[in-house]
Amino acid sequence: MKRKYAVLLLCGIAAAGAITWQALKPTPPKKVVTARAETVARLRHLVTATGEIRAKEFVDIQAEVDGVITELLVREGDMVAAGDVLLRLEDLQLRAAEDAAKAQVGASEADAKNAEVGIATAEANLAGERTALANVKVEVEQARITRDRAEASFRRKEELFQSNLIGSEEFEIASAEARLAQQRLEFSEARVQQAEANLHAMATRVDAAKAQQDAARSRVEAAKAQLAGATDRVGKTVLKAPLSGLITKLNVEKGERAVPGFQSNPIATLMTIADMSVIEAEIQVDEADIVHVTLEAPAEVEVDAMRDVRFAGVVSEIGHSPIQAASSGGGSQNQEGKDFKVVVRLLAPSPQLRPGFTATAEIVTAVRTDCLVVPLQALTAREVEFDAEGGYVPPPEHDQGATEMSAERRQRRKEVEGVFLLQDGRARFRPITTGITGEMDIEVLAGLQAGDVVVSGPYQALRTLKEWDRITIDQERQADLDVRTRRSR
Repeated sequence: MKRKYAVLLLCGIAAAGAITWQALKPTPPKKVVTARAETVARLRHLVTATGEIRAKEFVDIQAEVDGVITELLVREGDMVAAGDVLLRLEDLQLRAAEDAAKAQVGASEADAKNAEVGIATAEANLAGERTALANVKVEVEQARITRDRAEASFRRKEELFQSNLIGSEEFEIASAEARLAQQRLEFSEARVQQAEANLHAMATRVDAAKAQQDAARSRVEAAKAQLAGATDRVGKTVLKAPLSGLITKLNVEKGERAVPGFQSNPIATLMTIADMSVIEAEIQVDEADIVHVTLEAPAEVEVDAMRDVRFAGVVSEIGHSPIQAASSGGGSQNQEGKDFKVVVRLLAPSPQLRPGFTATAEIVTAVRTDCLVVPLQALTAREVEFDAEGGYVPPPEHDQGATEMSAERRQRRKEVEGVFLLQDGRARFRPITTGITGEMDIEVLAGLQAGDVVVSGPYQALRTLKEWDRITIDQERQADLDVRTRRSR
């Protein structure tokens, strides 16, 4: 029995020893790959975006009048000069309308001529009435003089008659002549009123004739405007090239009906002409990158259809509003990242380029020379403590994070960018100040010196790495990384 207890005791001691040894056994070092901080002659920050090739100047040809295509003079791929006839539409009805408008102009002009004759006649009649009025006024004056003489003769003879110097017959004759002279004067004055009324009526007829002439002239102008419209519509049955260029798209054939287009309706587009002398790449740049892009920034454009060629270009246009994507329904604003239009003008385009080719542009937004860099994947971020002067305070080597941190120390902690250095088999965190980002490297403005060895991976190890962790170089991965680095540079 004692022997059995002794065996169990020995087993328990052995198990406890194994557990203790396992707990006290040092953690094996993490395997990492490293790179050196080095000075490069040139570092570029690139913004990469995709889009498509387009001509700087192009126009969609659309008909302005309805009609069947009776003649098609171009094919897709043809070069045309400005003013060349592209196609003709049926114009029979439009020419008939033009002829009717011409006839209407002739009729309106004849009416205007008749109105002129009417004015001349009315003005002649008006002159005659003025002459008649003048004659009647002369007659009134003569009748007034005759009346005055008759009245004077009557008064004299009345005195003689009262003095019994003349007989009653002679007195009665003088009285009758005076009354007759008065009646003649009143008749002449009535004729004056009639002549004045006739003159006023004739002046009104002159005004009416002039109004008719103005109306006739207006009808002439309206008829001429209708003729101009009819002639314009006839002219629009012949479509001519508005610019010199290449027929990049032809959507119709002879015998099809052309439908007038509006607001660049693609259904109504008959063909597209593009001036291929200036070719651009229209790309969509993410909102996070658009702030770095400037006008005249150099760029390189690669076209999917011509993979072995890279075209030099410059940024010629930057959109100030995001590209509006077509909504799939609903009125809510799309909360995803927005893209902005950027146009890159190609400096030496190839004649093989065609509008619509898929293109990828790399825009150079910043360039540094003789700058210190580290691999981009070496950059990480940690929450660390700083002293009152802003200097980094590394934690103690054996600090396990168990001690409670004071409020003052917590306030001095902040998250910063930095790298881990390999020093004596340990990981040592170093805050750094970064500059521009290249394709594989990032510029270091402060915190490192050329030749410093930084941990650049793998990502899983770098993500969990802490100050004072034991690390060692993974020779196989390091050799692999060195080969890839040499090839890429």
